[in-house]
Amino acid sequence: MEPNTSLKPRWQRPVYFALGCLSVAIGVVALVVPLIPGIVFLVLATACFSRSSPRMETWLTTHPRFGKLIRNWNASRAIPRSAKWLITISMIASFSLIFLETNSRLLQAVVAVIMLGVLVYVWRRPEQPASVP
Repeated sequence: MEPNTSLKPRWQRPVYFALGCLSVAIGVVALVVPLIPGIVFLVLATACFSRSSPRMETWLTTHPRFGKLIRNWNASRAIPRSAKWLITISMIASFSLIFLETNSRLLQAVVAVIMLGVLVYVWRRPEQPASVP
């Protein structure tokens, strides 16, 4: 993948670079926290790096763990079936903890609605990307 050559003016680059680094950090945390959509933050990081650091953009899009997910998402908004199941199992485990550890039925209901919405969205995404290298 060729890096984007449309860099922003020099004074904007540090801002985009910092946003890209923050987005990568949140995306990595999202691998453990099921309510945070990690791929969104990794795609955002790629967009920020394309405006500030072609080297970081290339690093992220060719990363052994994240690169394929980012390329799949950019090409066809695809989520692999294995990732869908991992997300589903993580959310069930998280909701079980919330259900067991809180007495607030309102909180449980709000979390359940949010998680169900996320799961519907995830499972409606295509599973196979449109021929991504």
